[in-house]
Amino acid sequence: DLENIERIEIIKGASSSLYGSNALGGVINIITKDTKKPLELSANYLYNTNKDHKTNLSVGTKQKWGSFCLSSFYNFREPYVLTDKEPLKTYKNGSVILSEKGELNVAGFTNYGATPKLSFDISPRWNLSLAPSYYFSERNTGTESSKKLRDRYYNYTGALKSDYKISDSKTLSLSAAYDRYDKYKYYVLLNEKEKSYENSILRVGGQYNQTLYEKHSLVAGAEVNSDELLSFRFTNSGAEAKKNAQNYAAFTQQEWALSDAFTLVTGIRMDYHSLFKEYMTYRLSGMFKVDAFTLRGGYSSGFRSPTLKELYTNWFHPWGGGFQIMGNKNLKPETSNNFTLSVDFNAKKWNITTMTQYSKVKDKINYRWTQTNDTIRYVNFAGSTDIISSEISGTYRPNQYFRLKGSYAYYITSNSESDTRPHTFTAKVEYVEQPDFKYLPNVILSGKWVSGSDIYEAKDTFTHYAPYSIWRLQLSKKLPYHFVVNAGIDNLFDYVTPTTSFYSSITPGRTYFVGLKWNL
Repeated sequence: DLENIERIEIIKGASSSLYGSNALGGVINIITKDTKKPLELSANYLYNTNKDHKTNLSVGTKQKWGSFCLSSFYNFREPYVLTDKEPLKTYKNGSVILSEKGELNVAGFTNYGATPKLSFDISPRWNLSLAPSYYFSERNTGTESSKKLRDRYYNYTGALKSDYKISDSKTLSLSAAYDRYDKYKYYVLLNEKEKSYENSILRVGGQYNQTLYEKHSLVAGAEVNSDELLSFRFTNSGAEAKKNAQNYAAFTQQEWALSDAFTLVTGIRMDYHSLFKEYMTYRLSGMFKVDAFTLRGGYSSGFRSPTLKELYTNWFHPWGGGFQIMGNKNLKPETSNNFTLSVDFNAKKWNITTMTQYSKVKDKINYRWTQTNDTIRYVNFAGSTDIISSEISGTYRPNQYFRLKGSYAYYITSNSESDTRPHTFTAKVEYVEQPDFKYLPNVILSGKWVSGSDIYEAKDTFTHYAPYSIWRLQLSKKLPYHFVVNAGIDNLFDYVTPTTSFYSSITPGRTYFVGLKWNL
């Protein structure tokens, strides 16, 4: 539910020593909204000419004992079809192979869910929060078969967290989270369903934070993760099978303010995986401030164990005529050494950030198409894979009513089988309504351009995918009685991929949207 998100924090750079094995490129923290008034009500509806409907409702209250919030949503989209305008071109030993033109059914869906959140202030030092959630989705491919058979997804989560302030300089957090994801085959005419997939994840952890002498902070903690997967996709016979794995971890991180200008961060983490035993990861980084500049640099090691799906999956995917997805029981964990360097410049009207990360990944886990192009198999790339990613982003505020943002990102690997587009540009222009021009709406124009890419099937065989860009124009205006109306255009310049494929955009072209929001 995007309406329930207050902000998104992005911590760039490898952070495995503190956050675990999947934090090789960075960490994204999604912060949900808290109720701040005795009564808060919100309702929102958005319609898109692609027959896309989005509805959000929320209610909340803030009291002496704590707070309560209930947010809910309902989304619906009709399926649609993309038809090839050009044949897909594959280059092999200098010759061109043209595939037959086809079409792609882009699935529609019905989604709805609800997330209640309770927060209790048991004492001035102790807060307890509870946040369960429910999510449902039904996928409609729009084909003849979807009139009889569809996929249904259910997601149940629950999170419990206790934050206790031991003193002004010490805090202790304990948390537990459960996430269960079920997939069913739904037989429309019979109104019956059959389970085909179940994934349950349980995480329990604790973290202790302490500040020493106002210049040294300590973080120490431990966590246990249990992953269990029940699926009919582990064997060719389609028989039910269950797999599970556990991971136990202990970690610590210390931040040292050695001077007003220089801060040093050290970290260490030990993971013990039930299938791949123990592994240690480390972090060492520094931050130096001088005038309007902030320089950061650091090293961290990384460890990522294969997921249960990467190890054991064996099933047929119906997309684009269908292909087999095969796991690999012989996968090894991937390990890495990561080096990061960044520079921030902050002035009254300007913010500019540049960052470069170099990673050397051993036994990188990825998928590879077989030579017959009918099967994807998870593999470890042989030896080490070098990855370089760089980004420069900037924000310019000429006054309080205008803001311009832009970014450029570059990503390249030493392995020719990478399926990533190496160059990405983004741009955003914002205008906020002024009191002197109260009839002018807020305006946001944003866009993204991605470069072309050569996707290799073998050393001498590749398919070229052309670059493209997609832009969005959004207008919004406050109205009396707490209403806000917004309207705009998605895919402003009407881009539609000339050839549908696994790597192409699935936008249907230019669409228009209009919405109304009410807040109290």
